[in-house]
Amino acid sequence: MSGYKPKAAPVIPVINGDAGDAGRDREEEMRKWEKEAEERRLAAAGGPTEQPVAVPAPASEPAPAPSAAASAEAAHPPAGAVRYLAVPAFQEPESDDPATRLEIYSRGIQAVEYAARANHERAEQQRLIGLGLRLRAIKEEDLHRVAGYDTFGDLTFAEFGIKKHQANNILRVLGVAQALEDLTTQELKERPLRILVPVLDKHGADAVRATWEEASRHGHVTDKTLENAANFLGFAPPKELPNGTSENAKATPKPASGMLRNSTRAVESLRQLAAKDPEKARREAEELRRAIEELVAELSAGA
Repeated sequence: MSGYKPKAAPVIPVINGDAGDAGRDREEEMRKWEKEAEERRLAAAGGPTEQPVAVPAPASEPAPAPSAAASAEAAHPPAGAVRYLAVPAFQEPESDDPATRLEIYSRGIQAVEYAARANHERAEQQRLIGLGLRLRAIKEEDLHRVAGYDTFGDLTFAEFGIKKHQANNILRVLGVAQALEDLTTQELKERPLRILVPVLDKHGADAVRATWEEASRHGHVTDKTLENAANFLGFAPPKELPNGTSENAKATPKPASGMLRNSTRAVESLRQLAAKDPEKARREAEELRRAIEELVAELSAGA
């Protein structure tokens, strides 16, 4: 059984915001607002705004040592300890100046929107990981037999409305999502994460995180920016040519089957289209590549 425990989220979420200087300025503004809001909350609750000074217990009543359970909980926060941003409470401005009041209300609206968006992204990330952990356990323990189903896919579709290929895709990217959980609170969508599966398998979790950070430097993280980052860092596997050899190896001519000839024609058609409309050719090539990847995944899962 897995001993996995969710990690605490970073204080500042990395979300799908605007790229460039404007996005960074807004992130910096939100960081400042969060710090001020936390200080106001602690002050209102009568709590300290600075690190409290430890007061030794009287000699006659020595302070009890923390229990083993308490120490373990501190080292590994419970599942409910995943951090989300609190939506700021409404407060009446102290100033009577209309312009100042409007500014305070406007900043409050921005803060509410920011917290709501960040929490939604965090929840979707945790949903992917939470589903993956449970689906993996069901599959590894062959629990579909207990419920009277012939296959794992029959159970997931009948009980949860999750098709077999969807469940297998979630399982395929689970390790990647776990590797990124302590790096970003951004929603982790299954399709872009597929790019990082071979990176995880061959180079490990640190390479996955490095690739994500490199992609995020360019703004919105997508499957394309992740692929470019993996290539740039040297983590991407060598591309396979149609005959199955790597791009660095010399291809040995072989008689083309009917299906291979059709594939060759499709590629040649895209090349001809590229001469007239490069952007349209690129889009259609991307769609063809994704369709082939999904087919290969489904065939591999059913093997």
